Amino acid sequence: MLILPEAIDASQMYKLLIGAVTPRPIAWVSSMSQSGQVNLAPFSFFTVASANPPVLCFNPLYRGAREEKDTLANIREQNEFVVNTVSYRDLEVMNLSCHDLPPGHNEFEYANVASEASSKVAPPRVANSVASFECRLNQIVDLGDQALSGHLVLGDVVAVHVQDSAIEDYRIDSDQLDAIGRMAGTDYTLTRERVQLKR
Repeated sequence: MLILPEAIDASQMYKLLIGAVTPRPIAWVSSMSQSGQVNLAPFSFFTVASANPPVLCFNPLYRGAREEKDTLANIREQNEFVVNTVSYRDLEVMNLSCHDLPPGHNEFEYANVASEASSKVAPPRVANSVASFECRLNQIVDLGDQALSGHLVLGDVVAVHVQDSAIEDYRIDSDQLDAIGRMAGTDYTLTRERVQLKR
């Protein structure tokens, strides 16, 4: 079956993309507005952009035409954010934090997520995360202004927090990370079955 993007609508294209590009890791992003209002939200359009310099990227989509999510608005204002990892034990509270709350509501409080102060940026980090990456904005690449258009956020990593028990020689223990991946619809996948293959 050949599908041309111009022949289908944005929601159909979205379904194709999230159904085929899987599993996707989750960036649990904490941010803060200029007035000090804290926000926490998960994003599965997320990956590493560069190791030297260390840069992470994620992509908050517009909900409606020109309708920014709080995370994107906060980062535009403050130029800082934290990417927190999501382990299986945090799946349900992570899901609570993605509820569409009115602006100004604190998802840390709403989902009962413990926070800790960051070292170099203003937004707090998720206390329970195995790893948290404090970032300063490198740039935002705006890819459109319609519903479901992306806004690629690139952040320079300025500090990394890793739970002591989960790291040895700068390698993070996969079992302790117990990462989850986003699939299509309401599906998630675990990362407990792994295969080792030498290059």
